[in-house]
Amino acid sequence: MRPLLSLRRPLRLPAEDGFTLIELLVAILVLTVGLLGLIGGFDSARKLNLLSERRTSMAHRAQLEVERLQAIPYGELAMHEAPSHSTSKENPDYYVKEGGTEYQYGEKETEVEKLVSPGAIFAKPTGRKCSKEPGACEWEDGPVSGNVYDFVTWHYDKACLSTKTENYKRLTVVVTAKVPSGNHQPAAVRVSTLIANPKESKEELEKSC
Repeated sequence: MRPLLSLRRPLRLPAEDGFTLIELLVAILVLTVGLLGLIGGFDSARKLNLLSERRTSMAHRAQLEVERLQAIPYGELAMHEAPSHSTSKENPDYYVKEGGTEYQYGEKETEVEKLVSPGAIFAKPTGRKCSKEPGACEWEDGPVSGNVYDFVTWHYDKACLSTKTENYKRLTVVVTAKVPSGNHQPAAVRVSTLIANPKESKEELEKSC
């Protein structure tokens, strides 16, 4: 005789739908960390973009200033007034040597040239209000502003055949930017170029450079 089949249904385990409290807290923690990382990434990108805009504006201003100085007649291209040495490395006048007669135009301490003596008309930048700092004039380009410093020095070319030491005039323009407190201060932009005396003939330039 065959045994009777059991008509009893198998027991079902209790339903486990939904999240436990611990799982919910872990999910919130992971989401929070992800959002903080995303916000930090956006903030870093914003700061880099702002720094790039400032550097671009500074470089543009420096180039405009060089072009303005190049339009001044060679004989009138000189310092408007003797600059004073600054004790702050953040100030471009820091590279003016004691006494105000020499200027370090490069990164090396040996890259020093004599400033073109004051006396000639060296107009300060027009269209901008000059600050009280010696040699510095204020500039503004949209939200970016700062100071522009002009230096005119005598350049000696060692390849010259003559004993003349004042072969060319060097224009050096340094542009700084003002930033709100707590913001990254961009490095100063420095542009330098040599100017030859246009009145000298080609033969004279080859002899005296």
